[in-house]
Amino acid sequence: SGFRPQKLIGTLAGTAFFLISSLYLQRVLPQAYLIFLFPMLFLIMILELFKPTDKPITNTAITLVGVFYLSMPLVLLNYLAYPPPIGSSSASGYNPNIILGFFFLMWTNDSFAYLTGVKFGKRKLFESISPKKTWEGSFGGAFFTIIAAFFLSHYFHELRLRDWLIMAGLITVFGTLGDLVQSNFKRSLNLKDSGTLLPGHGGILDRLDSVFIASPFVFAYIQYLK
Repeated sequence: SGFRPQKLIGTLAGTAFFLISSLYLQRVLPQAYLIFLFPMLFLIMILELFKPTDKPITNTAITLVGVFYLSMPLVLLNYLAYPPPIGSSSASGYNPNIILGFFFLMWTNDSFAYLTGVKFGKRKLFESISPKKTWEGSFGGAFFTIIAAFFLSHYFHELRLRDWLIMAGLITVFGTLGDLVQSNFKRSLNLKDSGTLLPGHGGILDRLDSVFIASPFVFAYIQYLK
C-alpha cells in the first residue's frame, strides 16, 4: 500500500495514555501529568520530517487514528472501573462491576447475534461491508442482551435497571457498528483478519472490534449520570 505509519511512537503514545490515566485514577499521579500526553501526538508529525516518504500526511493520519482507535477506548474503560457515585463529580475507588457488566453485555450481544444469525439470518444488514451479518442476527443479539441487562440489575446495584437497559441498547447498536467499522478497515486494506494470533479467529482486534466503538458511548452515558 506504500503507507509507513509510525508503529513504535504510536504504540508508545497509546501505552502512555493508558498507563498514565490508570495511575491517575489510582491516585498515584496527579491530573497535571495527563497534559504531557498531548505533545506526544505532535511529535508524530515532527518525526515525519526525518522519514524518506512522500506520504507524510497519510502516515501521520494512520498513526493518529491508530492511537485514538486503540488506546482511547481502553482508557475510557479504565474510567468505568472507577465510577463516580450517581450525583457526584469525582471518581470513587475501584469497582469492577460496571466494567464486568459492560463485557458481559458485549459478549452476550456478540454471541447471540452470531447464533441467531446462523439459525435464522436471511436479510443482510450491511452486505457491502460484512456479508454474513443479518438483521435477524442483530435483533436476536439485542433481545438476549436486554435479558442479560435485567439479570445484571438484580446482582449489580451500581446502576439502576433503566441504566443497565440503556447500556444494553448502546452496546447493541454501537457494538454492531464497531464490528462493521473494523470490517470496513480490513476491506480497504484487502485483509480478511486483523492478525493471526488466534487461529481460526484472526487477531485480538477481531475479538474486540465492537468494544472499541461501544465503550466511548457507554462512558459518555455513565458520565451523564453524574
